[in-house]
Amino acid sequence: MTTSPLPSSASSFSTKLSKWHWLLSLLSGAIMALAFEPYDFGYIVWVGLLPILTILWTGPAKFWRGFFMAWLFGMGWYSVSFWWIHNVSYVFNIPLWLFLLIAFLPLMAVYSAMVGLWGGLLATVIRPRLEKGPDTAGLRAEQRKEAWRAWAFRDTLSTLATATGVAAALVCVEWLRSSGTLAFSWNTLGMGMYHGLSLVQWAEFIGTTALSFIPAFVTVILWGAGRRAYMYFKGAKSHCRIWDFYATMLVLFMLFIGGMFISKAYSPNALLRKDSTLALPVLAVQINKDQHEKIRELRTGQSRGNAELVQLSETAYQEVMQRQIRKIQENELDLAFPLHQPAWLIWPESALSFPLFIDAQSGRYLDRQHRQAVRFLTTDLPAMQQHIAMPVVLIAGTDEHRYTTTGDMWERQGMFNSMVCFTGTDFEHLQSASKQHLMPFGEYIPLADSCEWLSNIYAEVTGTQVGDGIRPGSGSEPLMAPVPGKNENVGIIPAVCYEDTVGTKLTKFIRKGPQVIVNISNDAWFRDSACGAQQARNAAFRCIELRRPMVRSANMGYCCAIAPNGAIINTQENPHAPGYSFAVLPVDRNAGFTVFALFGDWAVAVCFLIVLAFLVLFFLRKKLKA
Repeated sequence: MTTSPLPSSASSFSTKLSKWHWLLSLLSGAIMALAFEPYDFGYIVWVGLLPILTILWTGPAKFWRGFFMAWLFGMGWYSVSFWWIHNVSYVFNIPLWLFLLIAFLPLMAVYSAMVGLWGGLLATVIRPRLEKGPDTAGLRAEQRKEAWRAWAFRDTLSTLATATGVAAALVCVEWLRSSGTLAFSWNTLGMGMYHGLSLVQWAEFIGTTALSFIPAFVTVILWGAGRRAYMYFKGAKSHCRIWDFYATMLVLFMLFIGGMFISKAYSPNALLRKDSTLALPVLAVQINKDQHEKIRELRTGQSRGNAELVQLSETAYQEVMQRQIRKIQENELDLAFPLHQPAWLIWPESALSFPLFIDAQSGRYLDRQHRQAVRFLTTDLPAMQQHIAMPVVLIAGTDEHRYTTTGDMWERQGMFNSMVCFTGTDFEHLQSASKQHLMPFGEYIPLADSCEWLSNIYAEVTGTQVGDGIRPGSGSEPLMAPVPGKNENVGIIPAVCYEDTVGTKLTKFIRKGPQVIVNISNDAWFRDSACGAQQARNAAFRCIELRRPMVRSANMGYCCAIAPNGAIINTQENPHAPGYSFAVLPVDRNAGFTVFALFGDWAVAVCFLIVLAFLVLFFLRKKLKA
């Protein structure tokens, strides 16, 4: 059967499009960024790929053209979405234009290269048939309809196959950016489905990265079904049934309904009604001091140590108790209304003004003569606990220096960015877990051993002498902390800084029984930007993947508590001012292992196999044609 050429209107549209493809690609990427914090127009993820798909599939089937168009799309997406990174220039006193030129734009270009790879595959390997309508000149009405039905059937199969390949390829390239060598998991396409919390519940089974498959698949079906319906109506003069679109909407509806029931089952209210749930009151505080100010205080010796955090913690405790008492008075008929005293107090990353000196083999605290540490553990912490009339577990961040000891000799093993858990008021009752997922140039200097000048520049700019840099921690044992007032211990899954954005880094700490993810962050490097909101949204997906609640304390970020279904239980009233977040976490005493906790990114591996199948078929077809 012969095919007819494209209508003149379609050809004219394609010509006009080709003149502006680069600008349309860039703008459509910038529009996609609006689906995420701080704009949060989540519905855009369902249509945001339509412009770039049109650009890729109305032009020539050339890999590098597809790569460049999708790369521009990624530049628009990431440059708008991650614009907050430019705040680092203020901390380091670098002119903004210079920072954009030497750091921000090159970083965005690398991230966008992953999207470019996706575009190159779509332009060549995972390209729909785009079969032209049948030539029905001289055919009777029934024959014309039959010809168009056959065409629509072939186009439907092509659209379904293409949607699978496009969605799988996007999952793969987002994994390369989020969990692969680039290790930046923020704002993947699937995260835009957060609103309503129903569809994102499936991250428990497939992981957050693989969630991107859903909106990408739906968008391709929408693109293909829309094109088919238009061409069918123009050619056959009647409406066609777009069965692939109907079936996709049905599956999407079923996923939504199923996710709604799952979300309800893991909601705070549902969990707290169970006898197997422990109500854990937690209080997270932050002083909201940007990094530039902290560095200046360290250089001038004006730092007040932990006095500000102690004072803010005591004030927060008093306000929490007063609010609960007022609520009880307002509900005086409800005699069962509980009064929750904070059991855990969470301070942010780098909160403690003194370092810890730890024996690397035994874990014992070595320098008991360190004046700041002694004063804090023997005076400040007991005084704070006496002031609030209850011993609380304190979880905070500090620098940890580890040594091996032989007699009176100390040999330094390195410095670590650590979370410390104080369960008493002496040196014997502390536990620590060090950050394992480090940020290059932020926490360590690559090649510092062979390029000493790099360390010197870092020390001059930041006021911190890190030598060969902060070293990554190791281990997979969660911390254990008591619940004051109850004869129970709860496991702590430690997440220091942006470790709460990488799901596979936390699965090693999962154990059966009561556990809480505790994140301490310091977003002061990025000031009062969208960084904190994006990280908090990202962290919510860890709760869904692992079905554990989370409490976050972030200096100049978002202090909040998150339920196992990803819902925000409570957040700081003003994240850009000193404050606190108090919440009662629902901790399941019988918590088990999710599919993601057991098998990690298994769905991503399936997507890689799908893309591999497309590549094999593509080269086989080329070989057969040759």
